[in-house]
Amino acid sequence: MKYTSNEFYKLFALDETIHQTSCINTPKKNGVAEKKPRHIVETAHSLLLFVSVPSEFWVEVVLTAISLIDTISSSYISGFSPFKKLYGYAPNYSYFKVFCCAYFFLRPHVEYSKLSSRFVICVFLG
Repeated sequence: MKYTSNEFYKLFALDETIHQTSCINTPKKNGVAEKKPRHIVETAHSLLLFVSVPSEFWVEVVLTAISLIDTISSSYISGFSPFKKLYGYAPNYSYFKVFCCAYFFLRPHVEYSKLSSRFVICVFLG
């Protein structure tokens, strides 16, 4: 109700914005507004399932999914990536790493003794 009140429409009238409503529970009618979040969630979900990452890391997974979607070419925009379409030049792919790969982190000297491990095995998420 708050998005269909007279005060809300008056606010739109100040900027000459056209306000359109859609039927509830009908994502097919909402077009891009529903398709893009669904694309992001499905990409993140497939990353989570592929590498068996716990769901506590959903933020890192979603950010990685968005980064991938923005830099990979798309047939919807003539084979260009959204990044290239927006900025006019190809994105730099060199910063991409394998998602969820193991790496070793060297601990500072104060944290280990002669017999303890000097490295910590970590997992790269984003």
